[in-house]
Amino acid sequence: MIKKGARKKAIAIGSAVAASLLLTLATSSAASADTMRTLNLYITCGTGEAYGLQVATNVSSGWYQPSGYSYGNKTFVVSIPASATTLQVAPLSCAGQPTGTYGSTSTWRPYSITAGTSTINASAYCNDYSFYGELIFDCPLSSVTYS
Repeated sequence: MIKKGARKKAIAIGSAVAASLLLTLATSSAASADTMRTLNLYITCGTGEAYGLQVATNVSSGWYQPSGYSYGNKTFVVSIPASATTLQVAPLSCAGQPTGTYGSTSTWRPYSITAGTSTINASAYCNDYSFYGELIFDCPLSSVTYS
């Protein structure tokens, strides 16, 4: 009976170790496929300071808030996919923005960027306005450089 118990424990431990190794391998290969690059973005709004940042790229499925940080409520340092060839940006809100339901944000005007791992330095000026009760941020990129 002691031998059966030891065998069951050994099988259970072996299964746990195998599952852990598979999870590690799957996570490592997925992480290596998601190469990221830095975006340094200075953003201002027509009505005041920008708060928060959302981006959309050709490799993302819609708008999202990238990981990173901001300082001075205008400068954002975030990570975006290195394989991206288009980029759109918009604040989450602007000081003094007009009232309206939060709507689509400059989805009609993506900016072309070069794919790669170099840092992108850019600025954007956002016109924020209400259009038929919908709040719109129109934020074309300018001064785009790579370093």
